[in-house]
Amino acid sequence: MTPRRFGCAALAALLSLIGGARAAPTLGGCPVLPANNYWNTPVDSLPVHASSATWVNSIGATTPLHPDWGNVLADNYGIPFVTVTGTQPVVPITFDPGGYPDESDLGPFPIPPNAPIEGGNASDGDRHVIVVDTTNCMLYELFNAFPVGGGTSWSVFSSAKFDLRSNALRPDMWTSADAAGFAVFPGLVRWDEVAAGEIAHAIRFTASRIWGRNANAPYYLWPARHWSGSSTDSTRPPMGARFRLKSSFDISAFDARTQVILRAFKKYGLVLADAGSNWYFQGVSDTQWPDAVFGQLKSIAGSNFEAVDTSVMQVDPNTAEAKQAGSTSYEGLWLKRPLDESGWGVNLTHQGSILFATWFTYDNDGSGMWLVMSNGAQTGAGSFSGTLYRTTGPPFNATPFTPIVYPDNYTTVGTLSFSFIDANTGTMTYTVNGVTQSKPIGRYIYASGGTTCLLGGGQGASPNYQDLWLASPVNSEAGWGVNLTHQGDILFATWFTYEAGGKGLWLVMSNGNRTAPGVYTGELQRTTGPAFSAVPFNPSLVTRTPVGSATFRFTDANNGTFSYTVNGISQSKPITRLFYASPVTVCN
Repeated sequence: MTPRRFGCAALAALLSLIGGARAAPTLGGCPVLPANNYWNTPVDSLPVHASSATWVNSIGATTPLHPDWGNVLADNYGIPFVTVTGTQPVVPITFDPGGYPDESDLGPFPIPPNAPIEGGNASDGDRHVIVVDTTNCMLYELFNAFPVGGGTSWSVFSSAKFDLRSNALRPDMWTSADAAGFAVFPGLVRWDEVAAGEIAHAIRFTASRIWGRNANAPYYLWPARHWSGSSTDSTRPPMGARFRLKSSFDISAFDARTQVILRAFKKYGLVLADAGSNWYFQGVSDTQWPDAVFGQLKSIAGSNFEAVDTSVMQVDPNTAEAKQAGSTSYEGLWLKRPLDESGWGVNLTHQGSILFATWFTYDNDGSGMWLVMSNGAQTGAGSFSGTLYRTTGPPFNATPFTPIVYPDNYTTVGTLSFSFIDANTGTMTYTVNGVTQSKPIGRYIYASGGTTCLLGGGQGASPNYQDLWLASPVNSEAGWGVNLTHQGDILFATWFTYEAGGKGLWLVMSNGNRTAPGVYTGELQRTTGPAFSAVPFNPSLVTRTPVGSATFRFTDANNGTFSYTVNGISQSKPITRLFYASPVTVCN
């Protein structure tokens, strides 16, 4: 993407911050689906799903987790599997009269005559049979499977095969050995993974109350291919719903082996793959499983989980390939922490290795003042620094608005740097006209769930407008812009422009309510307050004066119209997102 410039000089060379590739889980030298597969993609940074609370309540907020396997092999608990080589003879697959041959992959399959059956040979349950061919990296799964003639053939309700090197999905509306049309094996918890210290994939689980139809059509979430039941109750989760353990859940007191599973719950989550008992998640029995792990897992209630919006992961509805989240982005509105200096803040736009910072504060006389760091270069992990400018320009209502230029309209006033501890906490240090100060800052969250912003992330089904927006086309009115923070149905807008005489002016719409799809309206205020260097900064001296109103109407995710009335002057201008480096930040 071609960088776009704000005023002065060309920005630094584009540097990608996307992290190194993750390895896929493996078995016998085969990947267990590609590293960029849905099952192997972290969801710890995805936005919370709008139906999270109702879905969790449907499954059971007070219902505990239940690990659905054990450590006594004779109990035939859990879902077993067997590995074979490419020399394993193939045998015919036949279908029970009540089965689903029209939604199955037809045999023959390389199923050993003594392949383990879920629940044991006498089971009246699901009777899954799972075989992994480690020579050809193929997975074979049977549902309700019975050996015939000593295993010379198998009678089944359904059969499915999966290339473990591929992101291919089953045909849409086809079941598998799972109701959701997934492969079973990639979602199982295995002791060898826990012993190695990491489960690097999502884990399958069941629920008893499933949302199966919507508007008279089967309903399920990508990449599920099949539904369960006929309920139209949207307070129930559909097949394919994905949940994660909340980041706030403290796992430090748990057994180290339990922690491996809990970390996977946080990073990769749980996927609703079949109908069954609530919060039952599946694994492979092994004599090495400690009883303590089972007991600790059963102590965790469903209320500690939240559903995530996986629509942002989708590359194409007909592949399980998932968009890979980029690095942490610091884009957003940041305020002093603790919140004891309300009245000033800094908006950060983060693209590539560049931070664009607009600091809204006050001059020595108490009037509003904004300063800009348009090229904050990355100097280390979570660290950025750049020159701080003060600009002058035509008044906001000038017609035409003559773009400002560098260096004529720019005055260097100092430097600005940021050092971040994590995605939500950091320190802002500046020198302005010889005054040096350092303040702790935190991301401002004002609506439930806030937003999740990632470098190289994927846009969700509903656009999020958080970003730096300029007059369209870019540079047609260089020198002013508007920072939008978008959380829930509220836009927080900070407009940096100029008043008569060319002095910087900033106005704020702190509560822009959504009035229609893509339309947000709110009151504009002008503030005064203590000088930026005041020690202490007294927030009670900040005054807010209504000066008019603002409305944003978006035609798509990247373009819109900014209409305002300020002190009786009404204008409307096309606006567009500023793109200046790659990868860009996407918020959801």
